[in-house]
Amino acid sequence: MNKFNLTITSPDGNVFSGEAIYLRLRGTEGELAVMAGHAPFVTGIVPCEVKIELESGVKLGSVDGGLLSVAKDSVTLASGSFKWKK
Repeated sequence: MNKFNLTITSPDGNVFSGEAIYLRLRGTEGELAVMAGHAPFVTGIVPCEVKIELESGVKLGSVDGGLLSVAKDSVTLASGSFKWKK
């Protein structure tokens, strides 16, 4: 499967940095998903659950809002608070 570089940051520093297959979360305009090769865009993020598919499996987290930036081969999620779910 195609992968993209994903970085999740908060005021405490980088929460995650690595290759992802799929990212799902809620933007200000509704649910969205990002996969490798997605068209570039920037959007606000509302408080929501975040689903990240990695080669090793799925990770879930929650975000209190923030900004999502999608570039050619990289995605950055900047948030005031990000917590992993167990």
